[in-house]
Amino acid sequence: MSRARGKASSVIIVAGESDNDREALRHLIRALHPAPCPKVEMIKDKIKLAAAIDQLSPRVETIRKNALARAKDCGAELAGVVIHADLDQVADETYDRVRERVTLQLRKGLPCKSALALAAVEMEAWLMQFPDAFPKVRSGWTMRPEDCGKDLAYLPNPKEHLQRHLGKPLYRTSDSPLIMAAAVQHGHVSARPSGNNRSFRDFADELASWSK
Repeated sequence: MSRARGKASSVIIVAGESDNDREALRHLIRALHPAPCPKVEMIKDKIKLAAAIDQLSPRVETIRKNALARAKDCGAELAGVVIHADLDQVADETYDRVRERVTLQLRKGLPCKSALALAAVEMEAWLMQFPDAFPKVRSGWTMRPEDCGKDLAYLPNPKEHLQRHLGKPLYRTSDSPLIMAAAVQHGHVSARPSGNNRSFRDFADELASWSK
């Protein structure tokens, strides 16, 4: 293990449901984390926490073991774990219940700071908060003005919405990391972006609390 003055480096581990969502989240963490941000690595734990509300403990234990193993492989101390899950529904009262239960279990079961990226409905609704990032990825893409002012936590099918209204070429889920990277690179990402999505704000606030 490489050490500087006897102190190990630190790492944040990202887990989630898909490669694209994890990669998009890795860009987002670097923009929102209280500086300085540790190295961000991923584990491929496709564990649907939001859908497993009554069997959370064993799933969190799997994430704990794999996160510690990944940190060890990196020669680093585990500074935090960020977990992505699509809620697959809008941010109604179910969102509050799921977020509270999963967050409590993460705090009980993990030996480090944790943050839950529980996206309502899915990651595409988070991307839509950064309309200026889309044309930087594909010149033919433009979000409609009326979509820029929506409460995106209540948009029922964000992915289909983008495919219908964004332009050509057709949006694909593999585009999501590119869009998030562009949003970060061009300074569009903040804890309170121009778009509106409560589930994003909850994640940004939780990550910001790591500085305390």
